[in-house]
Amino acid sequence: DDGESALEEGDEDMSIGEITVEFTDGDAEISRMDLTLVDTQGTTEDPWDVFETISLWVDGDKVAEMDANDEDEYLDEDAGEIRFSDLGLIGEEDEQLDIVVAASVQNNVDADALGEWTLTVTSMRFFDADGVATTEDDIEDLGNETITFDVEEAGEDEELNISLSSSDPDATDIIVDTDSDTNDVTLMVA
Repeated sequence: DDGESALEEGDEDMSIGEITVEFTDGDAEISRMDLTLVDTQGTTEDPWDVFETISLWVDGDKVAEMDANDEDEYLDEDAGEIRFSDLGLIGEEDEQLDIVVAASVQNNVDADALGEWTLTVTSMRFFDADGVATTEDDIEDLGNETITFDVEEAGEDEELNISLSSSDPDATDIIVDTDSDTNDVTLMVA
């Protein structure tokens, strides 16, 4: 499922998607999950130049985090693929396990990297109650979902409105001295 539709520079631990997992015929333990982060604008921007961290959350608790700003942390740099290992997440039979994927965005992201990104689950490895490991990497079986979200410039939708007030000073001289600080100068009154 979709998370936040837009993240801004400097945002921390913002939900970019939610993965719902349900096991039938017994409990299972998710040990590994692979995700891809892809810039859809055709500018071939690298995710490590945009994201600070990517984390997984269950029931409001952070269960895993990786440094997304380090190119060497990516399983497949060209595909923007990251791997979370040793998760130990238990999914009980016929019960939904909701895993939130969250991102922290770097400050001062290049303009080319702003815009639309996608998140896709590409692989999941789990163990059944007998300890048999299964790696599911068929996108159709994983739900074939690609989540889309935007990375925006900080303050993009904010605006500052300034208007004159009868309490504003008519004129002010500000004397600047390189050897001392200038404090408490009134330019406008709110």
